[in-house]
Amino acid sequence: MSYELYVVDTETTGLDFVVNDPIEISIYSLSNDSQQTCLLKPINKENISPDALRKNGHQLEDLLGHTKYGRENYLDPDKVIVDIENWLGEDNVSSSDRLLVGHNVNFDKQMLLSLWKKLNSSGTFPFNEKYVLDTMQIEFFLDHCKGEYAEWYNLGSVIKKYGVTNAKAHSAAEDTKATVGLFRKQTDFFRKVLKANS
Repeated sequence: MSYELYVVDTETTGLDFVVNDPIEISIYSLSNDSQQTCLLKPINKENISPDALRKNGHQLEDLLGHTKYGRENYLDPDKVIVDIENWLGEDNVSSSDRLLVGHNVNFDKQMLLSLWKKLNSSGTFPFNEKYVLDTMQIEFFLDHCKGEYAEWYNLGSVIKKYGVTNAKAHSAAEDTKATVGLFRKQTDFFRKVLKANS
């Protein structure tokens, strides 16, 4: 058995899977180094958290379609999930053989699962719903093995340890690229350990 790995990051209108929505989704294929990033209109416009927008930099006027930029760039979620499914379909594997990778990736997975459910498309969710690879948990495990714990395990703190840069924190596209760099550093570490002990 082999899996296709996809690094993901989302920016959202808040932290509640039920009432908040993804407004930016970025997915990176580790097998061919291609990336797709989409901006989405929020489904629940009445539940947009100002704190979330302050963090991710999205503008309320754009999300509500009050600006030319917003109308041209934020797409209907129904269209976005079809575009994502079609793009992923190029790998010719089943949904169960696609694993999500990310930093605190269960948050992103739940946001995506909720999005597909809100759009009555749960049956076409394109990723394995059981297994994920979480770079935050991987790093915590490594520190546990060393008996030395960091104060913080947020993406910015962890990538700094590995010399990975992030051009724009809290941008889904750039956070995804930073997570790709981090995951590859972590993978290289484990491969070296395995090789040394083989």
